[in-house]
Amino acid sequence: MRRMIFASALMLLATGQAAAVSVWELSRNCGRETDQYCKGVGFGDAMTECISGYYDQLSPECQAIVDRIRSGEKVSLF
Repeated sequence: MRRMIFASALMLLATGQAAAVSVWELSRNCGRETDQYCKGVGFGDAMTECISGYYDQLSPECQAIVDRIRSGEKVSLF
């Protein structure tokens, strides 16, 4: 199992798709803010657009995630 996970990670790095914000990271670092500012907005681009609009009110951890998304990283399930 570990070999399969490692091989998958290497494949993602090789294809350039490893630079992504996982939904878990977004939830962990921005969960409070999304509940406070963007409740009911939905997921995907609508959520990242909404949370970006509150950048100055976000925690430093959440700002770091938003910065990564703004720099071109996609939000991924993994």
